[in-house]
Amino acid sequence: MNKRTFVQAALAAMATGLLAGGPAQAQSYPSKPIKFIVGFPPGGSTDLVTRIVAAQMAEELKQPIVVENKPGAGGNIASQFVAGSAPDGYTIFLGTLATHGINPVLQKNLPFDHIKDFTMISQIGYYTNLVLVNPATPVKTLGEWIGYAKKMSRPLNFGSPGSGTSPHLTGEYFKILTGVDLVHVPYKGSGPALTDLVGGQIDVMFDNLPSALGLVQAGKLRPLAITSRERVKQLPDVPTAVESGLPEMVVDAWVGVMAPAGLPKPVLDSLHKAIVASVHAPQVRSKLEERGVTIRTSQPDEFLAYVKSENEKWAKVVKISGAQPN
Repeated sequence: MNKRTFVQAALAAMATGLLAGGPAQAQSYPSKPIKFIVGFPPGGSTDLVTRIVAAQMAEELKQPIVVENKPGAGGNIASQFVAGSAPDGYTIFLGTLATHGINPVLQKNLPFDHIKDFTMISQIGYYTNLVLVNPATPVKTLGEWIGYAKKMSRPLNFGSPGSGTSPHLTGEYFKILTGVDLVHVPYKGSGPALTDLVGGQIDVMFDNLPSALGLVQAGKLRPLAITSRERVKQLPDVPTAVESGLPEMVVDAWVGVMAPAGLPKPVLDSLHKAIVASVHAPQVRSKLEERGVTIRTSQPDEFLAYVKSENEKWAKVVKISGAQPN
């Protein structure tokens, strides 16, 4: 075999290997357990959603999926860990409105790029936020409350689980859209803030449905509106803010699955298929809806476009409101 023939044969062999690599990789993946990273503590709503979906994904992929909690810095510690992990499909991440919608526009000089360092796989769904008041407040609708707030001789206050959280920025967004003067009172978590709302120490909250649902069902808080575009199954009689006269007041506390950048297409396809099948499995859908999640899956490119649109939206809110992280 002369040199030219040898080179041609070698190139042909390489091409054959490359063409076969995709299907072979898809057939062999996954061959070991997968780590599913969560940026928040065990027992919270984000953690519970992850564990519900992970259990079904393990069935779909025929491999264990190990949920690892890496809380801290509003989810940034986990985000940085995933951004620096190998793009082999064995490390995936539950991205959220906080980690990839708000943090990148609220916090400067993050040690990772929330777009370039990640592969968006699929959304799972979203929580709505509730506009909540104490039942003693003399209003029944959101429109009435806006009028009530504007007539008050003092600025009303709104509580949140902390500065920079989605309930905080939802309140800031509400202020921008309505012109209502509200003073932000940050707490260390939803629990203490909700307790003070029940006790009358604060005037209003814009909290996630899972955190407040029990108090609403017990009659201890009154929901005036929800911030999703459509009504939710858990509270079908509560109107949306859009229905209540605020067409731009749409806030979804979304969650979705991501991986490090550079994920091979066959692995991406396998994960996407498993996620969508898992989320739409009847037993999983039921468990998620019980916890206040509205199901919404997406294609990877749709998810990426959605994250970018969320960044644009919240960057404007942060700029106008002057919101600062904790």
